[in-house]
Amino acid sequence: MFGLFDWIWEMFYAVSKSIYSIIDNLLACANMLCGIEPIRYGGNEMDFVSFLLRNQAITYAFVGAVLIGVVLVGIFGVFAILRTISSEKVDKTPAQVLVSVGKTMLIFLFIPAAMTILIFFTNQIMRVLYQATLGGSPDGLGRFLAGAFGQGALKSGVKPDFYLDAHFDYTSTSNVKSYLDLSDYDFFFSWISGIVLILAVGQALLMFVDRAISIVILFVISPISLSTSVLDDGARFKLWRDQFIVKFLTGYGCIIAINIYALIIGAITNDALVFFDNKILNNFMKIVIIVGGGVSMNRMMALVGNLISAGAGSNELRDNAIASSQMGRMMKATAFAPFSATRSAINFARDARNQGLGTAVGRRLGLRTSRDYQLEEARLNAGGKGRGGSGAANNKPAGEGGKGESVKKILEGAGKGSGEAGKGIGQGNGGVIGGPAAGGSNVNNNAQPGGNMVNNAVNNALEGKKGDDKK
Repeated sequence: MFGLFDWIWEMFYAVSKSIYSIIDNLLACANMLCGIEPIRYGGNEMDFVSFLLRNQAITYAFVGAVLIGVVLVGIFGVFAILRTISSEKVDKTPAQVLVSVGKTMLIFLFIPAAMTILIFFTNQIMRVLYQATLGGSPDGLGRFLAGAFGQGALKSGVKPDFYLDAHFDYTSTSNVKSYLDLSDYDFFFSWISGIVLILAVGQALLMFVDRAISIVILFVISPISLSTSVLDDGARFKLWRDQFIVKFLTGYGCIIAINIYALIIGAITNDALVFFDNKILNNFMKIVIIVGGGVSMNRMMALVGNLISAGAGSNELRDNAIASSQMGRMMKATAFAPFSATRSAINFARDARNQGLGTAVGRRLGLRTSRDYQLEEARLNAGGKGRGGSGAANNKPAGEGGKGESVKKILEGAGKGSGEAGKGIGQGNGGVIGGPAAGGSNVNNNAQPGGNMVNNAVNNALEGKKGDDKK
């Protein structure tokens, strides 16, 4: 259509390049948190974990933990010596216990140096692996993804690896149009894959923050964990070591898995790959692989951890899943906080209008207000009202009985009905123990005396009669 709808393709590509830019920015943050890219502090470059470990407050905390560990080693050493002397089955001699105490003291001094060396060499190795899994892209995944989804839109004379050209800039639509025909660009798969990658990298960011804090905590408590080596031959310190290595390496595994996943996406979405002749079914198969790969990236962390220590990676994955769900609930509550606050304000205004300001405030604070006491008193008074007799005259509805008397008068048969029916007075009911109540008279309703089975039964018993109570 002679470029009439070029603005549509440019708008679609604006969405794609925004997704690529978000992925690159998230990966830049993740790389700094996990140590692949250095940070600058005071003019010096260092990785983020080393920056935390060198913090003055953390250093003081570690020195304090070392002093506590030295005291504990002395106490545990004395206890171990006494145990070897008093036990018939001697595993260690007192001299061997003293050697173990000395070795533990020396390890206290080497912990900071050992951690510094481990972090340095591991970061160097992971930086090389990270660059090797970027698909040759010199500045992140965005450039590679822009080229991968444009393989079916190459202009005449453009090479498939055009995205490696130093002049290529995926953030410039005009620059991209010099390499690609945007009307043939694979926008559909670029959006799906980009969203999956954003979710994966976003979750990785939370994991890297947890990883950095966990490493600092493990570093500070390492002397205390090491101090028990005198008693358990280093079993507790071995557990600490496994936890530290798992926390330290799982972050790198997740980042490398994201890069490899991006390479797989580039191969899967290529038009040359055909699963089925049916285009709809073929695209559906590619979507399944893209989404399934995004889910499997989270399991890469467990895979790396299980290689180090059996079950450690699975526990790490479970803990991160719990933390992610809690973070999700917190973010959801934060997002809906304005709506909840608005609803609460409306409800409070309504209650203040209907019940009064003092009552509304008191109930919000969980206090009993004067209105509550009035309602309670009204319920108690309502409970003391009985129902009198009812009569009917001239086909008019019967009137409801009046207010009952006290319990004593009711038991004595003094309850009186005062419900009006026509012109007559409703009949009264007899008491439970006392004599008959007085009933009213009516043209259509004669009063019936109240019966008393208790009195009749007592009289008959005194007279020795066995028969009908009515006599």
